[in-house]
Amino acid sequence: MITQGINFPLAIDPVRGNLVVTSEADLIKGHILSWLQTETNERVMVPNYGRTDSLFTSISNINLITSEFKTGLEKYIPDAQFEVDGTINDQGEAVILVYWSYGELEQNPIKITI
Repeated sequence: MITQGINFPLAIDPVRGNLVVTSEADLIKGHILSWLQTETNERVMVPNYGRTDSLFTSISNINLITSEFKTGLEKYIPDAQFEVDGTINDQGEAVILVYWSYGELEQNPIKITI
Protein backbone atom coordinates (compact mmCIF):
# COMPACT_ATOMS: atom_id res chain seq x y z
CA MET A 1 0.00 0.00 0.00
CA ILE A 2 1.33 3.43 -0.94
CA THR A 3 1.30 6.09 1.78
CA GLN A 4 -0.02 9.43 0.54
CA GLY A 5 -0.51 12.83 2.12
CA ILE A 6 -0.46 16.57 1.54
CA ASN A 7 2.81 17.96 0.17
CA PHE A 8 5.00 20.18 2.34
CA PRO A 9 5.25 23.06 1.77
CA LEU A 10 1.64 23.45 0.76
CA ALA A 11 1.08 23.99 -2.93
CA ILE A 12 -1.95 24.18 -5.20
CA ASP A 13 -2.25 21.75 -8.12
CA PRO A 14 -2.79 24.07 -11.12
CA VAL A 15 -4.75 21.43 -13.04
CA ARG A 16 -7.13 20.20 -10.36
CA GLY A 17 -7.20 23.27 -8.11
CA ASN A 18 -6.68 21.37 -4.86
CA LEU A 19 -3.66 20.78 -2.65
CA VAL A 20 -0.77 18.79 -4.13
CA VAL A 21 -0.64 15.23 -2.84
CA THR A 22 2.67 13.39 -2.51
CA SER A 23 3.66 9.90 -1.47
CA GLU A 24 6.38 7.68 -0.05
CA ALA A 25 9.84 9.30 0.37
CA ASP A 26 8.63 12.76 -0.72
CA LEU A 27 5.95 12.65 1.97
CA ILE A 28 8.49 11.62 4.62
CA LYS A 29 10.85 14.41 3.51
CA GLY A 30 7.98 16.87 4.00
CA HIS A 31 7.42 15.53 7.52
CA ILE A 32 11.14 15.97 8.29
CA LEU A 33 11.17 19.55 6.98
CA SER A 34 8.02 20.33 8.95
CA TRP A 35 9.57 19.03 12.19
CA LEU A 36 12.86 20.90 11.58
CA GLN A 37 11.11 24.20 10.81
CA THR A 38 8.75 24.02 13.81
CA GLU A 39 9.79 25.16 17.27
CA THR A 40 8.37 23.56 20.40
CA ASN A 41 5.23 25.26 21.75
CA GLU A 42 4.50 26.62 18.25
CA ARG A 43 1.68 24.12 17.74
CA VAL A 44 -0.98 24.54 20.39
CA MET A 45 -2.40 21.02 20.15
CA VAL A 46 1.06 19.34 20.00
CA PRO A 47 3.33 21.55 22.14
CA ASN A 48 6.28 19.11 22.17
CA TYR A 49 6.42 18.82 18.37
CA GLY A 50 9.48 20.36 16.72
CA ARG A 51 12.90 21.46 17.85
CA THR A 52 13.73 23.71 20.77
CA ASP A 53 14.44 27.36 20.03
CA SER A 54 18.16 27.85 20.35
CA LEU A 55 18.38 31.45 19.14
CA PHE A 56 19.65 32.89 22.43
CA THR A 57 21.28 29.69 23.71
CA SER A 58 25.03 29.26 23.58
CA ILE A 59 25.99 25.94 22.06
CA SER A 60 28.83 24.32 23.94
CA ASN A 61 28.23 20.70 22.93
CA ILE A 62 26.87 20.00 19.45
CA ASN A 63 26.22 16.37 20.43
CA LEU A 64 23.39 17.46 22.74
CA ILE A 65 21.62 19.19 19.86
CA THR A 66 22.13 16.36 17.38
CA SER A 67 20.88 13.74 19.84
CA GLU A 68 17.81 15.90 20.58
CA PHE A 69 17.11 16.22 16.85
CA LYS A 70 17.48 12.47 16.28
CA THR A 71 15.23 11.60 19.22
CA GLY A 72 12.53 14.02 18.08
CA LEU A 73 12.63 12.88 14.47
CA GLU A 74 12.43 9.21 15.47
CA LYS A 75 9.49 9.93 17.77
CA TYR A 76 7.37 11.85 15.28
CA ILE A 77 8.48 10.13 12.04
CA PRO A 78 8.82 6.42 12.89
CA ASP A 79 8.70 5.32 9.22
CA ALA A 80 12.25 6.55 8.51
CA GLN A 81 15.69 5.88 9.95
CA PHE A 82 17.89 8.80 10.98
CA GLU A 83 21.47 9.77 11.68
CA VAL A 84 22.15 13.37 12.69
CA ASP A 85 25.53 15.08 12.58
CA GLY A 86 26.50 18.66 13.30
CA THR A 87 29.28 21.20 13.48
CA ILE A 88 29.63 24.76 14.70
CA ASN A 89 30.81 27.11 11.94
CA ASP A 90 33.01 30.22 12.22
CA GLN A 91 29.96 32.45 12.76
CA GLY A 92 28.90 30.43 15.80
CA GLU A 93 25.95 28.80 14.01
CA ALA A 94 25.13 25.13 14.37
CA VAL A 95 25.06 23.38 11.00
CA ILE A 96 22.99 20.22 11.29
CA LEU A 97 22.92 17.45 8.67
CA VAL A 98 20.06 14.96 8.84
CA TYR A 99 20.90 11.73 7.06
CA TRP A 100 17.81 9.63 6.54
CA SER A 101 16.57 6.56 4.76
CA TYR A 102 13.11 5.33 3.91
CA GLY A 103 12.26 1.82 2.82
CA GLU A 104 15.88 0.67 2.88
CA LEU A 105 16.88 3.46 0.44
CA GLU A 106 19.28 6.21 1.47
CA GLN A 107 17.92 9.68 0.68
CA ASN A 108 19.70 12.99 0.17
CA PRO A 109 20.67 14.57 3.50
CA ILE A 110 18.83 17.64 4.74
CA LYS A 111 20.90 20.57 6.00
CA ILE A 112 19.68 23.16 8.50
CA THR A 113 21.58 26.05 10.07
CA ILE A 114 20.49 27.36 13.45
